[in-house]
Parts: sequence; structure tokens; C-alpha cells
Amino acid sequence: MPQERQRLEDVGFMTCMSLVLLGNYNQTGHFGGPLAYTPFNVATHLVGPERGGLRFDYRRPKHPYGDKFMLAAGHCAPTCYALWMIMGEALYRKHQSTGDRRYYVAPDIAMLPVDALGFRRGAGALKTLLSAQGLSDHPLFAQAKGRGIRALSGHIESTDLTNDVNGGPSGIGIATAAGKAAFWDIVGAPMGSPKVFAFEGEFALCAGHAQELKTQALALQVGKRLRIFFSYNNAGIDDQLIGGVISSSFDGYRLIDQWASYGWNVFSIPDGHDYDQIAGVLHEMEASAPADRRPMIVLGTTTKGYWPCAKDGKISSACEQIVSFASHPYGFKMNADYIVALARTFEERYGVEFSGMREGPVTDPRERLLQFKTNVDVVMSVLDKNGLGDWLANRLVEIGDSVKDDFPLRIDVTRDPFLDGRLRVSNLPEQPQTVTVKHAASGVEKQVKIALFQKAGDIAGARRAVSEIIKWLNYVTDNRALTLAADLSESVNLEKGSLWGHYDPETNTAGTRLKAAIQEAGNVSTAIGLVSQSASVDPDKFAGVWAFSGSYGAFTPLMYLPARVWSQQNQDSKFRTGVLHILAGHSGPETAADARTHFGIFAPQVWKLFPRGQVINLSFWDYNDVAPGYFAAAEIAARDKKVGIIVIEVARPDFRVADRRTFADTDLKAAAKGLYVIRDFAPGQPRHGYVVAQGSSSTFNLLSVLPRLEQAGVNVKVIAAISEELFDRQPAAYRQSVLPPEAVDDLMFVMSGTRRMWPLRNVGPFCDEYSLTSDWDNQWLTGGSEADVITEAHLDQESIFAGVQRFAADRPQRLRQQHSMLEALEG
Repeated sequence: MPQERQRLEDVGFMTCMSLVLLGNYNQTGHFGGPLAYTPFNVATHLVGPERGGLRFDYRRPKHPYGDKFMLAAGHCAPTCYALWMIMGEALYRKHQSTGDRRYYVAPDIAMLPVDALGFRRGAGALKTLLSAQGLSDHPLFAQAKGRGIRALSGHIESTDLTNDVNGGPSGIGIATAAGKAAFWDIVGAPMGSPKVFAFEGEFALCAGHAQELKTQALALQVGKRLRIFFSYNNAGIDDQLIGGVISSSFDGYRLIDQWASYGWNVFSIPDGHDYDQIAGVLHEMEASAPADRRPMIVLGTTTKGYWPCAKDGKISSACEQIVSFASHPYGFKMNADYIVALARTFEERYGVEFSGMREGPVTDPRERLLQFKTNVDVVMSVLDKNGLGDWLANRLVEIGDSVKDDFPLRIDVTRDPFLDGRLRVSNLPEQPQTVTVKHAASGVEKQVKIALFQKAGDIAGARRAVSEIIKWLNYVTDNRALTLAADLSESVNLEKGSLWGHYDPETNTAGTRLKAAIQEAGNVSTAIGLVSQSASVDPDKFAGVWAFSGSYGAFTPLMYLPARVWSQQNQDSKFRTGVLHILAGHSGPETAADARTHFGIFAPQVWKLFPRGQVINLSFWDYNDVAPGYFAAAEIAARDKKVGIIVIEVARPDFRVADRRTFADTDLKAAAKGLYVIRDFAPGQPRHGYVVAQGSSSTFNLLSVLPRLEQAGVNVKVIAAISEELFDRQPAAYRQSVLPPEAVDDLMFVMSGTRRMWPLRNVGPFCDEYSLTSDWDNQWLTGGSEADVITEAHLDQESIFAGVQRFAADRPQRLRQQHSMLEALEG
């Protein structure tokens, strides 16, 4: 259709020119990469869903039933910002001229030409950008009235209009795509709707996270729901992949073969900038058989530094085109000759004229803002030519109207099952339960035993309770707690959390154990893709899944980077999302029994590297701590949107379940309070300080020597530390009774973690000197049997007895030293 192709090409040229202006006047950002993606970006947004393009509503861009658009190539954000501004302006003009509400977009949703000024500027600076130059009332900037100017990041964000991913660091953005696609199979959406589009280039697709996507998407059998555009221009930041990083002599390194060898459904087009070819391959993917469960990828040959009217490597007869990695950084001076040459081609094509660009850089901030917005408006004026703006506005409304609130799904989207009262700590059954569960698809019923608590004296380590809490979650939520843990699933006790076994999109949709390879980053990325979706039209209500991904504690840092990016997305999202769970299934010094490569005391500490309050860390030592501690965290996360991650740390050994009748706090569910008292100070005797225990062998061995310590006259208060985050949420009176503020200056830890990061913040100056940790000598353990490892870590009973006794004996000296230090400060 020549006329429609011309429309697409015009919008594409406007997008290219607009993104050049973004970088020109802000003197920052990227140039060649976003240009390379522009034709595919424009076509995907505008050809229409019936021809394989996006189904989305610009007026409601985060609608749950719209297709998911992922610009995983995050630094190529300008191609999207420019296109979204053009779309927003077309709808704005149409609404202004007709008053028809079909074209209305809420000002806080629309991206408008005035937002060009916000590219790579912070929200704080934008509040005064215009007023500082006396431009608040200037008619050029009228669109900023009331709504302000949007801050546009240098890398794409999930909060950006139709985009559904944070596009960076490399490989992270696209790695969640399999989970996003699988979510819609799990909740029963028709195949191919919603669909997931992801854009990425060859260098980022070499990254480990993206490589692991190859296996994960096939394992989940996401089929035509997942469609990746691979922009292949053999150009990175400052090198080529083929002929640069990879020598040209290795002719077997063929990108298309790599994806085909992983079993993907691979398409290719020779010119990734040709709108007919792009539209053709989009339609070809759309027409693929729903029964074909291979995910899709199309490799399009592109040019980094593409320009719509370039020919034979020239912008014009007198100007060479700047391409490849040389076009990556925005290294041109404002209004440089090359920028002017690009602008001249736009002027010639559309009969317009830019203001002031031929006069060189603009040094005055006020004049720069005026010239910037004036020239952005010059680009927008093309919407008035040949009915282009009317066509674009009508096309957006037509596509948008195809997104309906009523959508057939297998789940009830009106309620959040994670708010069910049966998940509250106070309602957890203390006795083993035998429950009847029904398979949602087959109708088959069976009985399942769930034991959230065990009898004192039974042999069962804390990790054994992990499967039970997940079973209870799935029983209550009707199979909405999913697990991904490679072939460690049984070892870290996730396997039995599934009531109906392995998930399969065709044969077992009720299964919640998702098949996964040994790829921690890919698995957690898939989990993030799952929990980041909601099927609720109401942004304040969650209708989705929670997901667990687990491994040895020592290997969980491989999960940290995707989880950190997810935490940012969760914080910024206006929609309620699910909760990501990290299971550090074998942690502590005990794991050095396998080998010291598995030594799990330092690595799990990365899960504290989040803004306070956005993650809840749980460190369990006893089976009966797991259910109350976990469901206390779950109760918070289901109601407090800020909490997007729950981390569970358990060790491998089995121990006798503690007899809480011997504790100062006899509450079976005491772990829900974060910290609880195992032994209080003996009344009427001198006090020797506070001993806080965390971890498995460390706590059990401390308990074992308490009678000896009492016989030796040691009077310490022993506290179990399950979670500082849970403790912070307790009433002040309870916190005061357990660990008053002054206690941190009279405290030691007995813990399986590291002295580099304590279980509690703001501890006193002598905590390090007296605490017992696995890195007591700042060395890696050598490995061996669990008993040998614990002894080497100085967490055996004899070491703990001696350490606590020394702490008690030195108390007068510690207090004198602290008094002396305070007196010295007073001068």
C-alpha cells in the first residue's frame, strides 16, 4: 500500500529529525543507535495489530491487555521519545481542532513536543528550567502550563509511555521477556494476545542474561507471543562484533545460526529500514500457527547512523554519512555542520526551514531553549501537510479502540488472592493440614498434606519448611506462586511447593514449577517478567502471580543485577505488581562442605544492597521460624507496594526443631516479630550484655552451650535475629523490651554471616572485636565436612562458649573505653 508506506516514512523521518534535535540541543545522549531502530519502531507502533503490529492505546498506554513493548536497547530511547512526542502532538492538535474526546490524552500521560526540553534532565531541574530564563509565560512553552515538562532518561524506563522495561544495563532489559510472555499463558489469555515485542542489538544479545533467554523462552514454550527484533548493524559502542571482537576468520560465528540452533523460529529481512519488508515480516509472524510453540526472532540488517534519504553512504553530494560505532556517542557540537546537513535534507523534503541552526552553537541558555523548541515545532509542522496529522491521530484512535477492558482469562481479575486472610500470620494453622485441591483444567481432585510447623524434637532444618510455605501459598491463591530453580529445585526445597507439578502451557496449566536450566540470571529475570505483570485494569488492584527463584546463597549475586533493576521498576510503577522472592537455599559456612567455591557468607549480603524498606530479608535457623517469618513478610508485601522483594536465607543441615517452652518468648510464631528473646537476663544478677544470634549452626550451637554459660555465671540476653525489616515494623514498646537503643553499644553477634555486614544497623564500636563470624580471620574457609567447616569458622560449641565468656568478662572494660571516648569528644 504505497500511500500507507509514505505515511510511515514521513512519521519515520520526523522521528529521526526529532531525535537528532534532542541530542543537538542537550548536547548529550546517543545518535546512531536510535536512528537504526526508527523504521522498525514506527512500523511496529503503526501498522496495526491485524498486520502484526502493536495493539496499544496511547491514551491508556499501560493498559494490561495491550501488547507489551520492550525497547531493551535502552540507550536508543530517543527513537521512542521522538515518536511518542509526534503521536502526542497529532492527538493534541486533533483534539484542539475538533473537541472530540476520542483524541484526548491526559496531560500527565501524553508526551508532547515541550518534553523535548526534558531529555536527560532531572525532574528537579525542570521545575525551574523555564522560570529561571523568564520563559514561563512564553507562548512557545504553553504545553508546559500546569503539567510541567517530563524528565526523559538517557536510557529507557518502564514508566515511559508504551515501553514495558528498563532498557539497561545490556542484556537485562530483554531477559525478562520470556516471563512476560509466559504470564499471559499462565492466566489463560488467547495465544498471541497480548504479545510481547522486544528490540535489541547484537552486542547486548551477547550478554549472559540475554543468552540465557534463548533457553528460558523455549523451556516455557512461549511461542508466537514473544517476538524479538534483532537490529544487526555490526556496531557497538567503540568496536564491531564481527571483524572486531570476533575475528573475521571465524566464519562459523553466524548470528542467525545461533538463534536457529537454540530452536527459535527465526525470520530475517535484508533491509531492516525498508517499511515494506518490515511490514511483511510483522505480518508473517502474526500469521504463524498458534500451535508452534517456538519463540520468534527477526534479524534485520540495519545501519547504525541510518538516515532516511541517505544514498550510497552520503547524506548529500557533499556530506559523507557517519555510521557504525563512530555514530554511537553524540560527539557533535551544537548546530555542527553534520547536524545542519541532516536538517537541510529534512527542509528540502518537506519545504520547511529551521531557525538559527546555520549560525552555529547557541551559548545563551534562554536563546537555546527558544531555538530548541522552535525547531521541534518546525518538525511538528509536517503533521499539517497532506493530512499526515489527521491520519496519525485516526490510526492511533483506531488501534487504541481495539484494546478492550473485557478480556477472557482463566483467573479472577477482580481480587488479589495474596490478600486472603488465610495468609495472615495470626490465621496460620499450627497443626499439619490435609487439604483437597482441584486441578483447574482437568477437574481432578487430590489431597495434599501441608505442615507449616513441626513438633519440638523432630529432625527438620529450616529449608524443609520452604516447600510448605509455598504449598500453603498455592493452596490459598489457587496456584499463583511460581518457582524457577533449575535442577536445584529439589535441593533447595522449592520442588514440592507445586501442588500439580511442572507447568506446561498445553498439558498442565495448573503446574507452578517452571522448568529452567542452570542459569541464575535468566531464571530470576524470568521470575521478574512474571511478577511485573498484572491482569487488573484497576492499577490499585493486583491480579497476577508471585514468583520464587532460588540457588545456593553463594551463587545468588548472579540474580542481583536483574533484581536491582526490578526494584527500581517496582518503585516507579503506578500499578500494583507482584513480589519477587529470592531463595538463598544453601547459605552460611556449611556450604563449604561442597567446596570453598560454595562458601555462602559473603555473597548473600548483596540482598541488603537496596534502599531501606524495599526488600525484606529473612534469615531462618529453625523450621518453626519459617512460616511465621515468611508470612509476616508476605502480609506486608501484599499491602505495601514499596516492598517488591522478599529474600529467604536458609542453611542445608537438618537440626532438631527447637523446644520453645524453654525460651523467654514461648510464642510459636515469634519469628513474625523479626527479633525475639531466647534467653532473658537473669534477675538480680549483674548483666553482661546482649548476644544476637543469626544463622543455622551458629544459633543451634549457641543454644547448646547456654547451660554451660549459666553455670559459669555468664548473664547475657540472647536474641534470635530473623529480620531487621520485620523488627522495624513492631510497636516501639516491643522493640524497647527486646533490644533497647542503648543495647547496640553492649552487643555481640554469633552469626554465620560476615563481619562486613551486620544483621542490625548502627551497632557499637566494639561489636566487631567480640562478634563470632565465619570470616573471623578474614580468610576463605578451606572446605571439608560440615563439622570441620563449622569448627574452622569458629562457630562450634567450644568457640562460641569461649567467645561469649570473653564478651561477658570484658564488659567493664568495654564500658570504660566507651565512656573515655565520649569524654574525649566533650573536650
